Amino acid sequence: MTGASLIFWIICAAPLIGLIYWLIRKDKNKLKGSWGVIILGALVIAALLVIVYVTKDFSAIFSQNN
Repeated sequence: MTGASLIFWIICAAPLIGLIYWLIRKDKNKLKGSWGVIILGALVIAALLVIVYVTKDFSAIFSQNN
């Protein structure tokens, strides 16, 4: 990941994920809350994989090595 991606994850995504996790865990129905945490975890993993894949392709396309 590049510096911009790391700054985004630290400043924006990590607090948002923390807030969503906290809201899901506050749910009185624990069964629905655990499904929410599982889905949130899957979405975070998918987002990380997409960022790594897109950054790799972006670097390969716009590299200065000719």
